[in-house]
Amino acid sequence: MQQQLQQQCRAGLRRPQQPQMASSSRALLQSRRPAPWGNCSQRTRRIAVPSAAAAAASTPKVDDEDLMQFPDRYKWYEAKFAADDMPDWIAGRFISSTQQAPYMRLLTFEVEVSRERVPLRNAYKAAGQRMAVRVNGGEKRLLTVASPPHPEELNKEALFLCKGDIFAGETKQAREPTSTMAEVQVLVNAKEAPEVYNMGADDLITVGPFECEGLDMRSSGIQALFRFPTVVIFASGHGIATAAALLESPLGAPTHLSPTLRSDVRVYYNAPNRTSLCLTDRFEKWEEQLTVEVVATTNGFMDAWDGDDTLVYDPEATAAIILTGGDEEAEAAALEVCKEAEVTAIVSDSQAAAPPVYLDSTPKSFLRWRKDPEAEAMAAAAAAADGNVTSEDLTD
Repeated sequence: MQQQLQQQCRAGLRRPQQPQMASSSRALLQSRRPAPWGNCSQRTRRIAVPSAAAAAASTPKVDDEDLMQFPDRYKWYEAKFAADDMPDWIAGRFISSTQQAPYMRLLTFEVEVSRERVPLRNAYKAAGQRMAVRVNGGEKRLLTVASPPHPEELNKEALFLCKGDIFAGETKQAREPTSTMAEVQVLVNAKEAPEVYNMGADDLITVGPFECEGLDMRSSGIQALFRFPTVVIFASGHGIATAAALLESPLGAPTHLSPTLRSDVRVYYNAPNRTSLCLTDRFEKWEEQLTVEVVATTNGFMDAWDGDDTLVYDPEATAAIILTGGDEEAEAAALEVCKEAEVTAIVSDSQAAAPPVYLDSTPKSFLRWRKDPEAEAMAAAAAAADGNVTSEDLTD
């Protein structure tokens, strides 16, 4: 009896046998099961999971009392300089044309000089600058200026209005910028700028920014009257126009020479022949009003220097200004004269003055809020890379 009870208990605890599965079904189930890690033949894709710190950093924090959070906040404090929003090219007017030599003419234009319409960086400020013009919308031409920079008295009204001041009892209201026109003379060669050389009153002219910074008179020290009481100028070609602008420059111009305050100022003007001499009608005026003597020659600078027996000079107190209009051969001849005369203080039109440093419209204390799109994009990419968690390659 006891043996029968033990057999029945064993039979009740025994698991029921499952039916046998076909070999095809068994193979199908095995194919659906994932392969063990050791037998993985392909790499799994990386999954970037943003971290909580990156998500918090991407959420902008708004502080109602912090005005610098607004975009381009620094522009609220920018200073608006005069004529910064004016076009670079302004219409001018043709006045006259005078034949100076074969294929050389002196043209006179009326141009805009108001500081409310022409920014300082585009204005004619110093002798040696070149005037950019277009005739009838054609090609841009650079011309040598033969007239001095305009005195600041012409811009007295415009400069006063630029400050935005008003008189007592006056009410601020919108107004048109002040226009001030002045004459500019340029020396033009028929081969270099034929459309300018042949232009007349019916042609339209637009004037662009004056290029180059003019002669380097300040850093060279030539403007020191008592240091260099004697100044000799070597001019040829277009250089005689620059010499005229230099000699006639007003006292406030960066290139003023003040010839009446020096002991001796002479111009050695070389030309291929007598008919090629330009601006001869000004020589008498220079001698009477500016006490400048002009020595014209057709045999070169050395011959004119050796033939001038009236010049008494001290090499250490003498400065030389070479104005050849880009003619390297003529400049080399003038440098040879300076070497023989032991004159070391030399200024040349081939080496312009250093460009001036203009004021920044944004205060320096606000420059840190100026946004750089490229820098911001790089910073955002770096922050995203640091805040994401990437899984390693799932390899055994």
